[in-house]
Amino acid sequence: MLARGEEGENLVDDTSGDSGSPVGDYERGIAVMERLWGEAKTAQLREIWRGAHPDVERYITAFALGEVWARPVLDLKTRSLICLAAAVALERQGQIRLHTHGAIHSGATADEVVETVLQLMIYAGFPAAWEALLVVQEVLAEEAAATGGEG
Repeated sequence: MLARGEEGENLVDDTSGDSGSPVGDYERGIAVMERLWGEAKTAQLREIWRGAHPDVERYITAFALGEVWARPVLDLKTRSLICLAAAVALERQGQIRLHTHGAIHSGATADEVVETVLQLMIYAGFPAAWEALLVVQEVLAEEAAATGGEG
């Protein structure tokens, strides 16, 4: 299975080596994570999850990211914005931070990220959206500093 994005681009290369044999869900999950958060953050997240319990890391990597996130209909940008919206509604600051980074790394603009949170004001409440915007602005500033851009 090839996971494809908006215009049919591969989200993840689903073959490995010269044999073209399928990549497993675990490896595909790592590839998705690296697209979203880069190698260093991926390694850090996997270590945190492994520290909770080795199965936690395996479940998140193989199932959540290797199966669900790699499905072909929605691209990573859309999935990141959906997860950001859910994190805003649930008031999960760590997840807001993580999925803001993921959205930016998968092609969302700063305006799209902010607009996603603003949309949630009427569904998740003004306090939840306001708190989320504070986190989003921090992440956007970090991203701008890392890339030398404005944010």
